Amino acid sequence: MLTTQDACKSGKGRSRACKRKLNCNARGVIGKQAVASRFFSNVNITDEEIAAEYKSQTELAPPLQYKARHILVESQGEAEGLITQLDDGADFEALAAEHSTGPSASNGGDLGWFAPNQMVAPFSDAVAKLEDGDYTEAPVQTDFGWHVILREQSRQTEAPPLASVRNEVMQALQQRRFQEYLDELRSKATIE
Repeated sequence: MLTTQDACKSGKGRSRACKRKLNCNARGVIGKQAVASRFFSNVNITDEEIAAEYKSQTELAPPLQYKARHILVESQGEAEGLITQLDDGADFEALAAEHSTGPSASNGGDLGWFAPNQMVAPFSDAVAKLEDGDYTEAPVQTDFGWHVILREQSRQTEAPPLASVRNEVMQALQQRRFQEYLDELRSKATIE
């Protein structure tokens, strides 16, 4: 579909109607920019609001992160056989490299550090139940297949200091206020 600007640029829109439409569109854009500029120059976010928002966001973060490895296979029987080998003293990394069908196989099944909400629920639930250094006693099924999971370590999640994220928190508060302002304007507007 040909826009008004495209039509005017191509020479097909040299009519007065085209020019009026283009001028009207330009005025609309300029007007919207002026409203936004005026709003942001007048919005006042206090240090207390920033601190409260920072606190609420950091409280939402999962309290623990985990470092784990896994071996992903297609069948429950395969996974049970691998657990038997681990019970007999086999090396987890070597089994992962040899048997896992997942992309982390070449790294001995290493998944690195992750928060529980970064993994599918059955997987993250199984990791959370393990102690550091333990592996699952039974295979864990997900949509990807069957997993044998080794939880290597866990650590408390540490939020970045407020000073390092202060500007981002303030911008998020400004954006939220602006969205509320726009919603209010829309609710009061009469559209014909």
